[in-house]
Amino acid sequence: MTEVHIERLWEQLIVFIEEGRVIPVIGPELVVVEIGGRPVSLYMYLAEQLAKRLGIDAKPADTLNTVACRYLAQGGQREDLYPTVKLVLTDLSLDKMPETLVKLAKIRPLKLFVTTCFDPYLVKTLNQVRYAGKSNTEVIEFYPGSTKDLPDEVDQLSGTTVFHLFGKLTAAPDYAVTDEDILEFMHELQSEHTRPKLLFDVLVKQDLMMVGCQLYDWLGRFFVRIGNRHRLIISKEKTDFLVGDQVSKEINLAEFLLHFSTRTKIFPLQAVEFVDELYRRWTAKHPGDANCPEPAQSVVEAIPSSDNHTKPDQDAVDDGGSERMRSGAVFLSYAHEDESAVSSIKNAFEKAGIEVWFDKDSGALRVGDKFKSRIKTNIEQCSLFVPIISRNTLTQERRFFRFEWKYAEECADFYPDSRRFIIPLVIDDTPPDDPNLDEYIRELHWERLQNGQCSAAFLTEIKHLQRAYRRSME
Repeated sequence: MTEVHIERLWEQLIVFIEEGRVIPVIGPELVVVEIGGRPVSLYMYLAEQLAKRLGIDAKPADTLNTVACRYLAQGGQREDLYPTVKLVLTDLSLDKMPETLVKLAKIRPLKLFVTTCFDPYLVKTLNQVRYAGKSNTEVIEFYPGSTKDLPDEVDQLSGTTVFHLFGKLTAAPDYAVTDEDILEFMHELQSEHTRPKLLFDVLVKQDLMMVGCQLYDWLGRFFVRIGNRHRLIISKEKTDFLVGDQVSKEINLAEFLLHFSTRTKIFPLQAVEFVDELYRRWTAKHPGDANCPEPAQSVVEAIPSSDNHTKPDQDAVDDGGSERMRSGAVFLSYAHEDESAVSSIKNAFEKAGIEVWFDKDSGALRVGDKFKSRIKTNIEQCSLFVPIISRNTLTQERRFFRFEWKYAEECADFYPDSRRFIIPLVIDDTPPDDPNLDEYIRELHWERLQNGQCSAAFLTEIKHLQRAYRRSME
């Protein structure tokens, strides 16, 4: 590819972005974070840390897939991978956001982002750069069995939207860690019942800018094809751009595109270099975007490692860092004084592969009707509601957890008696007949922590009930 040809590609891409025609498809090669004062690929770091936590040998070039395959070959269970990956990210705290994502976020005409990554950094970066830290970015995730899709046509989206094509980080096995996971996602994306039709309509109409997606030969051909309405050899409607370290190594893919998809262009740059050059060219033409205030660096964490329930006058404080509850999560409701004990419960649930949600995950919510409305929606969509009972819940003060408990009771009335929806969990010696507890709660079967820990039988039951709920929703 000559310099003249490359320069023409840059000119085309900039014009397409200005016209709002470009959909960036973001891959893991772009998520470069600073750990110990040096830049590190987040997904290589995750592979290394996953190997350590699973107690298996690690090699420098290991990917998440190779670590997972080695673990499974030694008799490990697939379900252990996903909560362990989440715990690795929970323990990771960053001083600043990935620079490549910051630069892309500053290119304002990019409105819809599709990502093949499961980490939360793209969403966090967009919120910081575009919304001063408030959780205003719309987040949608696809996973096998789901029916998630864009809410509107792309030109009708009210704000910035991120679509997680291969799932979003959770303790449940609903995001892609292995190549086999990716294959399953690909299969589901073709299903007539679960295929995100509005998203695919956008992908075939807009020019795609696929950056850092690690498109191996077979995967690259598939991605290019789903982004075109007609067979590649006759498709002339739009131009797609491919960039990435892995893409540049795929000689067979390049040859295939040369012969069968002449409107697909491969930039001869690595992913990070491409974004640096794109940002340089964009800000040279649009200097106002270069002067956007830098996001606060101290607020960037992968996932809140502990969540709390604040006092009545502090309920739903806007911390700008959490997201809406995913349908089917287990809702934990508790008094803020019990934060330490409840954090241990949360960790135990997640290690068992149970997805959990805390009130603080509502992030940008504030006291008032909007907050109450979001809480109601989350209770309606949770698989199980677990009120955490202790001496701290016997207070006669006004406390918000009672609003949650009361509304959960209303929701329970719509289920048959055979359906366990509210499962009280007591963490101390609170008697079940204490008059300060709601009568409805007193009459339910209670579970008690054993020596400060959830029993294996209890965790197994919760996991079974959550899976049963999700199967019923398919």
